Amino acid sequence: MESSNTRVKRLSKLLSLNNFEQRDELEEKLENGFNMVQNRTSGLPEKESYDVLLQMVGETKVFESITGGLLYGLLTEPQNAQKYFSILSLLARDGWFCALCNVNMILFELYPRMRPEVREQIVYFFREAIKSNVPKIDNVLINYLRNANDGSDLKETCALLSAVAGMLNDHHAWLSELKPKASLIPVTLLTFTRFICDLSSFNAFESLRTQMVNVCHWLLTERFLDCAQLGRDLVLALMRVSKIPQFAAIWKQLLYNPNKLGPNISVEELMNRMCPHTFPLYRISVAMQRKLEFIFAKVKPGTHERHLDWFKKQYLSNPEAGSLRSELVRCAIFLSCGETPQVGQEMKAIFIASMFPQTNSIMEQQWCKLHLLWDWFCYDPANGGHVLIEPAFHVLRHLLHVQPLLANSLVDFMTRMSYELHPQLQQRITTSVTNSFKFLIDHSILGSPSVIFDNPVLQKNVRENFRDTFRGLFRPPQTVQTHSSAGGIEPGEVSLSDVEIALSESGSAVTEDVVSMDSAVVEDNGSFDEEFGLSCEEKLMTLLAAVKEEFREPIENLSGVRNLDNDMRCEMMQKLLSSIFDN
Repeated sequence: MESSNTRVKRLSKLLSLNNFEQRDELEEKLENGFNMVQNRTSGLPEKESYDVLLQMVGETKVFESITGGLLYGLLTEPQNAQKYFSILSLLARDGWFCALCNVNMILFELYPRMRPEVREQIVYFFREAIKSNVPKIDNVLINYLRNANDGSDLKETCALLSAVAGMLNDHHAWLSELKPKASLIPVTLLTFTRFICDLSSFNAFESLRTQMVNVCHWLLTERFLDCAQLGRDLVLALMRVSKIPQFAAIWKQLLYNPNKLGPNISVEELMNRMCPHTFPLYRISVAMQRKLEFIFAKVKPGTHERHLDWFKKQYLSNPEAGSLRSELVRCAIFLSCGETPQVGQEMKAIFIASMFPQTNSIMEQQWCKLHLLWDWFCYDPANGGHVLIEPAFHVLRHLLHVQPLLANSLVDFMTRMSYELHPQLQQRITTSVTNSFKFLIDHSILGSPSVIFDNPVLQKNVRENFRDTFRGLFRPPQTVQTHSSAGGIEPGEVSLSDVEIALSESGSAVTEDVVSMDSAVVEDNGSFDEEFGLSCEEKLMTLLAAVKEEFREPIENLSGVRNLDNDMRCEMMQKLLSSIFDN
């Protein structure tokens, strides 16, 4: 047994294996091909080696073995890497198809366990492939970049990001020649904008942030129409970096002179476009996607705890995981639910709901909410996309049963963002949310509207603000009411299906904590997170989840009387202090 373990460790040139791990079949296949190449070309110069291999590649299987063997040699023998790449180029009669398939398989199956020196050779391969203008290498580079989204060690992640940013900054001409709507451009923008924000608190990575900012700025100025493939998710990505000067300039053009960026481009137009289903999947690694698909398709509610615990330990235990939770929320919305959609939707709701309590800050939780509800703020029945609004309802229904405070916070967030997100589009956003509810009701997904806005665990002020904001869900009242008034409408009076949508004719006043996309976005270099509007009510509901249960009622009572006389406030404070001292 001991000799067997020693042999495994000695022969695994690609992977870092412990004593209990067996070699991967893919590595053995590549190594066998390399041994074939070595047996025929050992001691021969490059030209003669090519001639010998050219005579051998007549059969498809032999060609595949030799291609894989040359790639294995490039990864494990840096001193001969140039020779192996040159021979690969000469033998690539299939337009590099076989070689790139092998690279993809290595990135999917082996990269997380790959030795550091082999990872450096992966970077060498991509650099040489870009210089040689290998066809479709941009699609393979996407899969390499995707490995940054696995929640692994921050230094390893930054090494990968630095390699990609360096390649793209050095090859603007190659980027310019990519075909229209190349997927690499929006995927790079999605990934880099996320890490630009995540790394803002790490001075050691300031140089990397600068590199990524330069790449994103070039993509947005030179290939904006390709970036616009993201649709509404482009707006979501740009919101996070709106205070950085390079992106603030893009925002100014987008808001005030969008024709400079491209025809038919505006914030409203982008929000009206659904993000293609493929792009959100690149927000996470392949291994994470596979695990999520397994949870949604195979795991049943009640047996999910160990799967979610494993997932958290494997991918989210790292304190530098940063905004990965909000990325998981966005990605989960687009994943299928397997052959049993009802069970899959329930598991999806459980998974997404589990992301909220795990967040490290209120800001991170706010971004999880925004990623979840983003399609509600942009929904247009004429464009479809109803499958993207269903998950948020299932999450809300789940939270109402198991975490009422988070449910209240989510409803309050939906209400506030409807008129604070972009005041110029307030009516449009409010209508979108109303239409989302209408679709859910009309298709018997929601049942009765009272499931949400008449639920007894929903706080009174949250319910009233909800009713007043989304008046299209109720029969218009006889008297004119302001945004802050609830107007005495009885719960469950009229369902949405019985009335037409009635929109407010006047915009609500914008509060001091409003999040406006057309505000002065160039004031400083911080991230958008720092100015994310948070009402006192939502801060309270979010923080209450972490407060001991015996203290929650006094705190809620004190909050409920904040507009009454000072005597009542003093009395409530006295009760709260007594509760604290008694415990």
